[in-house]
Amino acid sequence: MSEADDESDNEEIDTTQKSDHESESEQDISENETNENVSDVQNNNFYLGKDKTTKWKKNKPNMQIRVRSHNIITHLPGPKQNARNAKFEIDCLKLFINENVIRLITISTNIYIESIKANFQRESDARLTDEREINAFIGILFLIGALRCARKNAHQIWDNSRGSGVETCYLAMSEKRFRFLVRCIRFDDINNKNERREIDKLAPIREVFEYFIVNFQNNFIASEYLTVDEQLLAFRGRCSFKQYIPSKPAKYGLKMFALVDAKTAYTFNLEAYVGTQPEGPYKCKNSGEDIVLRLVQPTYTGTIRKNKRELPSEFLPNKNRELQSSIFGFQEDYTLVSYCPKKNKAVLVVSSMHNDDTIDEENHAKKPEMITFYNKTKIGVDLVDQLCEKYNVARNTRRWPMVIFYDLLNISAINAICIYKC
Repeated sequence: MSEADDESDNEEIDTTQKSDHESESEQDISENETNENVSDVQNNNFYLGKDKTTKWKKNKPNMQIRVRSHNIITHLPGPKQNARNAKFEIDCLKLFINENVIRLITISTNIYIESIKANFQRESDARLTDEREINAFIGILFLIGALRCARKNAHQIWDNSRGSGVETCYLAMSEKRFRFLVRCIRFDDINNKNERREIDKLAPIREVFEYFIVNFQNNFIASEYLTVDEQLLAFRGRCSFKQYIPSKPAKYGLKMFALVDAKTAYTFNLEAYVGTQPEGPYKCKNSGEDIVLRLVQPTYTGTIRKNKRELPSEFLPNKNRELQSSIFGFQEDYTLVSYCPKKNKAVLVVSSMHNDDTIDEENHAKKPEMITFYNKTKIGVDLVDQLCEKYNVARNTRRWPMVIFYDLLNISAINAICIYKC
């Protein structure tokens, strides 16, 4: 039986959608915006937003004040709770792939094996698994990922007729058993899956997914710099919430939003994008603002889209602006900057951390310190993507829950390295 065989988890309507979440920083000029009334009557001390209500002060606030409370670091970053006692690599990894995760996968997989036993002539060909074997199975995935051969046919990895097989793999279990487990591994009870899908599109892997998230957050204290961005997990099978993002290398796949420590590449939170959920406890808004606020506390530095009504016209792309010029606007808790890197372009950044108009003197392009800071701290998710791809455990599959499971394993390994290094 093929590794790529897909059973009930593949019974999805394929309604691939082009993603509406854009993360481009530079904003282009548009005909409508150049023709807007830029010469609106404004107070000499303020820039006025396009909504004619939002005011941004032209002068920076008094700097002789206390640091804003939300910018005070109260905890040093690093391992916490049980993670402080993890001294070996395997101990760090088991902080995330713990007993609860292994037990749930084992139980769910055995339920599925029981349901298909009648299709096999010999009982031994469909024997139940146990926690020890599931641990070995996951270990093999990590090993072949480290050897950068996860996408290879299993026969090439197990075949040692020419002395080229991977000894650890064929001593741990047979190729036939490995293929069987790849096909049968499940993360929920298939007997009531349809009922749960009526209120949750992520039902086939929801419980395991939440176990991993809790483990991510319980074992590490974040640094002061966190990044929110999207991942695209490559997948071309059938799935009702598959996305098309032409700017990504994979182009088609499952979209995941991640909260990552920009200093250490430790992932704290994930949210799978499944489109509009059915009525019930998992239904929520999917706007960029709502997603970010679900992932983080509202202390942030980030780009802002040019169509926001709170932005003054002067901050938008303008063909008459001087190159490498910056315009600043200030409110009590936020600072807005518009930087012109080239003609008809503008980079718009808003921050609740910065409250001045400092220009980075070390930067030859005269970029504001807000923007150079943003560039230094925005790479967290991109770095995680690079590390995941380097030693990816993901095998070819037509079942989307397996795609998410492989990603959770990749991220767990990176998080384990972060803890081990600390």
